[in-house]
Order: sequence, then structure tokens, then C-alpha cells
Amino acid sequence: MKPALRFLALRILRAIAIAFAVVTIIFFLFSLVPGDQAAYLAGPGSTQAEIDRLRESLGLNDPLLVQYFRHVAGLLQGDLGTSEVYKSDPLPFILERIPATLALTAAAIGLTIIVGIPAGLISAMFHARLPDLAISVSVVALLAVPNFWLGLLLLSFFSVQLGWLPSFGFSGPAALILPSLALAARLIALVARMTRGVTIDELGKDYVRTARSKGLGRTTILLRHVLRNVMIPTLTVIGLQTGYLLGGSVVIERLFAWPGIGDLMINAIGQRDYAVAQAVTILFVIAFLIINLIVELLYVLINPRMRAA
Repeated sequence: MKPALRFLALRILRAIAIAFAVVTIIFFLFSLVPGDQAAYLAGPGSTQAEIDRLRESLGLNDPLLVQYFRHVAGLLQGDLGTSEVYKSDPLPFILERIPATLALTAAAIGLTIIVGIPAGLISAMFHARLPDLAISVSVVALLAVPNFWLGLLLLSFFSVQLGWLPSFGFSGPAALILPSLALAARLIALVARMTRGVTIDELGKDYVRTARSKGLGRTTILLRHVLRNVMIPTLTVIGLQTGYLLGGSVVIERLFAWPGIGDLMINAIGQRDYAVAQAVTILFVIAFLIINLIVELLYVLINPRMRAA
């Protein structure tokens, strides 16, 4: 098998193994949630006989391992279970929420690339000078502030006090600004810090000194020679932290009443609709694994030597 195909096959097999492990963990974690799901779904006025019939229809009387294997078999056939709140397959309700979550995540990644990478490059170019100090202080501040608290500050200032931006809902491009800022803040700081450190290291290498001896300017060296090497660890950070964006979007969507799948999962957990909650969680995991696989393939395109890793 060619090295590239072997690399891809190994990564896909690893992703499948991780997905299977996560599905197993998620199932048993949900089984440990206290309370009687059947009693909750039946409602407060239900009799014990009604609760028992519902428990039987849901298969909750079966041994846990039987429920687990039935759950895995259903997933392999594309069956995500039946939502007891919506009384149907949860997939259509998840799919209609995906565009809002994708828009929010894409906006956050776009902000990260537009702000984080240039900030790191500028900080490295002005190392140990005022721009570097200002950017470094901003990075530390963004890393220290939880995204939900930052979201509350942004809401209070730009929506409540100034009235410039919408405070909730998916009403258009303007509504994306505040939640995407709150979601992207930590990743912007991480990317800026990573870019700064790698750029400073690259600027001290021999190939940069050789380029300077040939009369190339600092900006030309940075964009034509250094940036390519800087992008490898930067892609690492962005790719690995995309999972953080997906997880963080749950809190941000709730805070800004954003109609995404994170908000759907919070509602499902509150209603003990475990079919929807598990389906959304599995979707998050699959998305994270696919994004990581894409990032690893990008590594190969940027630096073929990484195929040996």
C-alpha cells in the first residue's frame, strides 16, 4: 500500500475506533442519570400502570447490556432512536438546527483566522516592543475570561446600553457578531500566541538570515518563507480547538437564544429526551473526528514528511 493511502487508512480506522468508544461512554453515562425517564415522560398525573407500560415500550426493563447492543445496532443502521418529546425520529429536528450552528462556528473560525494569525505575526515582528506587549496582554485577558461571561459583557454593552446589535435569535448577519465574538475569543488568543511563538522561532533560523543577506525585506520574508512553516502548528491549534467551538457553542447558543443544535441538546436534557441528547452528542463527536481527519490531511499537503508520523 502506498504511504499516502496507508496514512489515510490508519487515520480513518482510528477515527472509527474513537467514535465507537465515545458512543459506548455516552450510552453508559446517560444510563447513570438519576431519575425515572418513563415517569418523567408519562407526566405527573400518570398512574403506575401507565408508567410501567411506557417503560416496557421504551425497553427500559431490559438488562443494560441488551439496551446497549440494541442502541449500537440501531446506530449502525442509521436509527438514532425515537424522541419521546417529538414522537418521531430526532434527525429532522437536528438537521433543521444545523445551519444556525454551522453559521456560528464558521463565523468564529473566520474571526480567528482574520484576527488571530495577523495579531501573532505583528506581535512577532515587533518582539519586545509596545505592539508585542499590547497583544500579549490582550491574549492573556482573553484566555482568562470564560466565554459565557464575555458574552454577557458583550450583550450588556452593545445590545442593552448602546442598542447597536441584536441580543438574541438568528435574525441576520448582524446577529452573528456578538455570539461569534464570544465563541471565538479564546481561540483567537490561542492562535495569536501560537503564531507569535512559532514566528519568533522561525525568524531566527538560517534560511531567514540567508534571505536577508539576499536583500529581501522583512515583510517579503515573512509572507513568502516564514508563513508556510508557521501555518502547520497554527492549523493544529485551529483544528483541535474546533471541538472546543462545538462544545462552547452549546453555552453560547443558550445565552444568545441561538436556534442551533447546542440549544436543542440543552432542551432535550431538560426534558429527559435522551434520544435527541445522545444523537446531538454523537453528531458533535463525528463532526470533531471528521474535522481532525481533514486537518491531518492538510498537514500532509503542507509537509509530506508528516505522513511518516
